Amino acid sequence: MAEIDPLLARQLRRLGLEDLGEPPDKETWHKVVARISEHYRHVADDRSLLTRSLDLSTNEMGALHRQLLAERDRLRSVVVAIGDALTVFHDAANSQVEPSRPIEVGSTISTAKRRFASKLGELFSLSGAAQAAPGSATQAAAGASGSDEAINEVRVQLVALGDRLVQLLYDTAEKASLKKQLEVARAVQQMLVPSEDVIERPSLRLASHFQPAAECGGDWWTFHDLPDGRLLTVVGDVTGHGISSAIITGAAKAACDIVRTFAREAISPAQLLRVMNCSIFEAGQQKFLMTCAACVFDPGAGSLTLANAGHPFPYLVRNNAIRQLAAQGEPLGAASSAEYTSSTVALEGGDALLWFTDGVTECENESSEQFSEKRLRSLFQSVAACPPEEARDAIVEAVSRFRGERALDDDVTLVVARVS
Repeated sequence: MAEIDPLLARQLRRLGLEDLGEPPDKETWHKVVARISEHYRHVADDRSLLTRSLDLSTNEMGALHRQLLAERDRLRSVVVAIGDALTVFHDAANSQVEPSRPIEVGSTISTAKRRFASKLGELFSLSGAAQAAPGSATQAAAGASGSDEAINEVRVQLVALGDRLVQLLYDTAEKASLKKQLEVARAVQQMLVPSEDVIERPSLRLASHFQPAAECGGDWWTFHDLPDGRLLTVVGDVTGHGISSAIITGAAKAACDIVRTFAREAISPAQLLRVMNCSIFEAGQQKFLMTCAACVFDPGAGSLTLANAGHPFPYLVRNNAIRQLAAQGEPLGAASSAEYTSSTVALEGGDALLWFTDGVTECENESSEQFSEKRLRSLFQSVAACPPEEARDAIVEAVSRFRGERALDDDVTLVVARVS
């Protein structure tokens, strides 16, 4: 007889079948059959339960899979809709890079805002359609509740984003308009300074450098030919820099031109500063001041007549010796009436002159150290024998090398002259 399973052997012993070599009586046999039948029913029930469990699990997994696919499609649609909405503002910004009229800017932004709202409507319609995906009633209710909260949150965030984008467009339009104005002001200011790189006259040769620290600067210089071969040079520096300072330089230029036109032979540096002071006082209302050095070179007399309004004193180098041409006077625009006096110095062939603004001497390096008048004086003394353009280039290069990567804090202007 084959070996019987231990569990079956125990069950048979409980039924009274100790000796398996002999057949049981009828009653015991009925018990055995009943027990085996009961076991088969239990096995069938377990198999049926397992089958139903597997079917339910398969259905739930399928529902979850379909829900994930629907969520993926919804999120993809949301991302595409947001991208389309942001493209609306991108197109609006590019369409008015340099707006010419505020009305056009407002119309463009309003159109962009309406299109953005339309795109948001499409986004929420797509989200609502995704919520209608098939599933159990309980799952649908729970999913709808969670989706509603998420969509409301998205709605709030996107509306806020739309408002920020609208403000960004207005700011961009305003900055573009301001940039255009600054470019125009810069172009006008460039017209106020001489365009020639080197100015050649029979007895005098000049070379200049003008570099504003911003789009518009407060530095200004000019020269004009006067009767009898005389030459007028004016160097000025308005407090600060920017478009306001540039306006003051325009007022100074206009006053200078008026005096030059009407005074002609009788023009003097002191008289010029008095007229310019009145003009800048009215234009600047004491909020803007201007330092200025005005000089008239007379080749016939071999002299230089100068007056100063709080400006750094010019340098004169003769026979390798350097000195300042001092003249006193308060800055232009400080008071409605101010007195300036002219002084005259004799010049000789080979003399070198340097006019400059404090943007040169107060230029700072990355260690916040100033270039200083001491450095400028020593440098000019070493290059004074060179042609004016070479001396100018040497000073500009030295200042640039000293400054390094640091941006300019003030406008830089210098004029080098050499008497022949």
